Amino acid sequence: MIQQNSIEKIAIKWGVTTFLLLSAYFLIMNVMGLVHVVELRVFNAFIMFFGCYKAISVAKQKLEQNNYFQGIATGALTALFTALLFAFFGLIYINYLDPNFIQEITKNELFGFYMGGYGAIIQIFIEGAASGFMMSYAIMQWEKAPHSAAH
Repeated sequence: MIQQNSIEKIAIKWGVTTFLLLSAYFLIMNVMGLVHVVELRVFNAFIMFFGCYKAISVAKQKLEQNNYFQGIATGALTALFTALLFAFFGLIYINYLDPNFIQEITKNELFGFYMGGYGAIIQIFIEGAASGFMMSYAIMQWEKAPHSAAH
């Protein structure tokens, strides 16, 4: 059983929250016909950053013993849960909700002609997890640095 205030519980909560935000953003962009505008994917990074940052902040506040590596682990687990859920959402989306979507992706992606449905899902997972890992590292670097208003 997962403890009330644990890295895992915090990561699951913020992983699910981040997944919901990413899914809502994707669906809004899809309805607006902007899902193929590659430049708008930068907002995915902001959403992932938000989720990792909040998870690390909550862990810092709620965990009795919280150190640098626990902070990175919290952010990385949050990114992992988010990426896993979003990849699963993508799998359902391209197989059941909009099967033609993968053909549209293959036309617009740089290496889309190499990509099938499962390749896109793997790409979603790797991009999400890797970016979240890097963001967690960056957040913890920021958190450990001394911040002084006077230099």
